[in-house]
Amino acid sequence: MELLKIKTPRLLLRQFTIGDAEDVFAILSDEQTTLDCGGYHAFEEMDEEYERLMQKFAAQTRYSIVCRETGRVIGMMSMMDAERAVPGWEFGIEIAPDARRRGYAQEALQAVVQTYFEKTDAEIFTGGHYAYNLASGKLLKAVGFQYEGVEHKAMRHATRGATDLVCYYIEKC
Repeated sequence: MELLKIKTPRLLLRQFTIGDAEDVFAILSDEQTTLDCGGYHAFEEMDEEYERLMQKFAAQTRYSIVCRETGRVIGMMSMMDAERAVPGWEFGIEIAPDARRRGYAQEALQAVVQTYFEKTDAEIFTGGHYAYNLASGKLLKAVGFQYEGVEHKAMRHATRGATDLVCYYIEKC
């Protein structure tokens, strides 16, 4: 599926490409980011394993979040089928450490949800976070997501083992 291009005042959201690999390394080489968002250890170098991951990302439904002012990729958003009884999307989002706490994640997520509700048959978005990652919960609530529940021991985490996933959703009005 080809992703819809989305522009906000500060961001461009477009399909991830292999050319984004260098900017994305700033995200995936940060241990805090990789543990909090995916439960895996950070990459130490742009090696063959990293290149394989970039090729995998390019084949997925994955946005690069580009700062329009600098042209730099400052984040990524993965999009997966929400696997619900109605059409919808599950998402994951990562923002570069030096771009956090500036509202970029909220701006990107709001734009994607709004655009997909307006231009596709999507009726629901779902997302979640590790139980300890309270900042992600605050982001979801700020965008209007509702608490759905906890999936116990739902995710494998590199340092915490089997970890609970706190789940949220937002429906099309």
